[in-house]
Amino acid sequence: MTPFKLPADIRWIGPERVTEQFPIETSYFKTVFNLPAVPPKAEISISANTRYLLFVNGQEILNGPCRGDHWHQFCDVVDIAPYLTAGKNVIAAKVVSFVPYEASRQDNSNAGPFWAMSNAAGPMLLCWGEFLANNETTDISTGRADWFYLNDSAITWKMQNITFWMGCSEDVDASKLPKGWETSTAISPAFSPAKIKWGNTIEFGEIPPLRLFNRPIKHLLRLEKDLPFENAETEITIPANTTKEILLDTKQLTTSFVYFHCNGGLGSTVTFLYSEAFSKFDGKRNYKGVRSDASGELRGIVDIYRPSGANEIYSPSWFRTLRFMRLTIQTGNEPLTIYPIKLVETRYPLQDKITFTHQEPWVQKVWDISRRTLELCMHETYEDCPFYEQLQYTMDTRLQILFTYAISNDSTMAQKTLHDYHTSILPEGILLSRFPSKYHQVIPMFSLHWIFMLKDYYTETGDIATLERYRPTVESILAWYKRQTGQQGLVEYLPYWDFADWTETWDDIAGTARASLHGPSTIQNLVYAYALEVGASIMEDLDIETFAKKYRAERSGILQNVEKLCWSTKKKLYREGPAFEEYTQHAQMWAVLNKLAVGEKAKMIMTTALSDKTLIPCSFVMQYFMFRALEEADMYEETKKLWPMWKELLDLDLTTVPEIPGQYTRSDCHAWGSLILHELPRKFLGVMPIEPGYSKITIRPMGMFMKAMSGTVPTPHGDVKVEWTAENGKFTIKGSTPVLAEVILPSGARSEIKGEFALTENM
Repeated sequence: MTPFKLPADIRWIGPERVTEQFPIETSYFKTVFNLPAVPPKAEISISANTRYLLFVNGQEILNGPCRGDHWHQFCDVVDIAPYLTAGKNVIAAKVVSFVPYEASRQDNSNAGPFWAMSNAAGPMLLCWGEFLANNETTDISTGRADWFYLNDSAITWKMQNITFWMGCSEDVDASKLPKGWETSTAISPAFSPAKIKWGNTIEFGEIPPLRLFNRPIKHLLRLEKDLPFENAETEITIPANTTKEILLDTKQLTTSFVYFHCNGGLGSTVTFLYSEAFSKFDGKRNYKGVRSDASGELRGIVDIYRPSGANEIYSPSWFRTLRFMRLTIQTGNEPLTIYPIKLVETRYPLQDKITFTHQEPWVQKVWDISRRTLELCMHETYEDCPFYEQLQYTMDTRLQILFTYAISNDSTMAQKTLHDYHTSILPEGILLSRFPSKYHQVIPMFSLHWIFMLKDYYTETGDIATLERYRPTVESILAWYKRQTGQQGLVEYLPYWDFADWTETWDDIAGTARASLHGPSTIQNLVYAYALEVGASIMEDLDIETFAKKYRAERSGILQNVEKLCWSTKKKLYREGPAFEEYTQHAQMWAVLNKLAVGEKAKMIMTTALSDKTLIPCSFVMQYFMFRALEEADMYEETKKLWPMWKELLDLDLTTVPEIPGQYTRSDCHAWGSLILHELPRKFLGVMPIEPGYSKITIRPMGMFMKAMSGTVPTPHGDVKVEWTAENGKFTIKGSTPVLAEVILPSGARSEIKGEFALTENM
């Protein structure tokens, strides 16, 4: 992360504090200035505690800042020249401040999103901007220019228990909102001069509360679309003293800012309910069926708006995730006219650079919903799910990063994510499992997935400096695990949350492998062993052979003890603990990935893992590892049996991949299940980096059950083109590669090629 440098007299500004109760607070800031002409370029740097919405001459420009943590406050830079005019101009910002920690309120009326971290209380703004036009400099910087503020009294915050991770939603009395504040070049008497707070300089080594860093990722996309009424009316007038419900279907899940335009209707109440899907109760619990089916119960986040009677537009302060929106309108003594909803979809500007053709229609359809899932789980961080939590969890994120690499070669967000988790390290040496998050949580296994994430990044980019930067964190995690070793030579009774997988058998213990409650867990030990091998390879990349040997020796001891204590000679499978007769797909696949089971033994246990329905199955999140284990056992063709898990989603009219397979999923959008984004370019087309930064690649198509596939796969050095067929007893492949590639045929025959190639063999 690069510290943001600015002049010492640029200061944070804020309102006069009127309370010490730490509520969620909103303030409206503005400055008015004259320009002799429009400058060719007018960059401003802006940040806020906790969120801002920037307006220039009434035009909504930017929502920020980029999500940070206790140590990093990010500063956004944007060129506002296109929105300026000669003469008077107004720059305005709505700032919402979430509490820096959870205050002890029983009703949670001041609870912000879990991801909102800060070291300060109250709305604060920092802006740096100097514009040169006609040899005149105009300075609008906070601490120099005159800025004014007005504290909000219109918004009441209310907790929504269905998504408490997201904190409170809004209840807005529009009659108390300032009118035209973001467009008027006059300063209303209701506004007061903003108070100078502090700067961003470090004096005597003392770190300021909101230390600024450069924004590490791109600005988010803003994609506008209208959400028309079902009957295509351009407006609807609801008579006085009437209740009316309007259901709107976006046709696909979206993460969007919502804009509601209305006129009149003083005394009305408009309730917005945003939901992923309708659900029904089957006598045991709620389930979701065909997502376009608008019958059953609609549960979700609620905002409330009470019109002032004027012609006005309301937009909640944060984006909403929805497939359906239900408006419930109760008018008072005046009629209310409403206009079609406008949505502005927001997400990270992910570029899908993959092209492919295939004869099976399901491939394109599963690709499309998987890509949309990844898009909607990428904003200022990766997210587990955009509807419920918007939190960045390590295991989820590692998979999402792999999918991002595969389709775009974009490593920008990955580098930020690595640093996020590094920042979260606890004094005892383990990482937090989700970060940024003001409520700290540890899932020990997730720290091991951060090690995998770091190795992936190096393989993708060849950035040895980043590998060296985080080497001590790798050592810290593995040392923490070693300290958890019990008398049987296996790690056991790990503190915090021993999460393994969201599989139905473990629902009653929150996804924990039941063996973990009674001693060592095979899953936990085998993932640890795998991390020791990855850690050893990182040390080899850095020429630290001593640590590489040390980790491999520790790994060897773990694997020997798993084989001795957890192998069942009767079942010919690995049990889930030394004395715990539970059997899982997970234990078998991690045994294969660790090469504890190889050759015919690997094939045997993986065949059983797929066919024996008494084994606890992997959910979506673990399918990536299941596919890798089948590949390791030379059984990749068996993945054909697993793809129906995704094909069935199409019958449900899902537009994204849900959290878990089946009808009882919580979230409808969880990118850990977007596996095809990896499998198609990396396995079906077969393009993989084998040397860091793609200095050398392999082209090894798998999945001959696909019959044929063609497409292009991006690399930092240019596109790789591949076209293959596997029909009538013959395999043919042709294409081109900008870097040296080892082309591997189904028989195992290898050829080193650069440029165009064409090969064939009998099958």
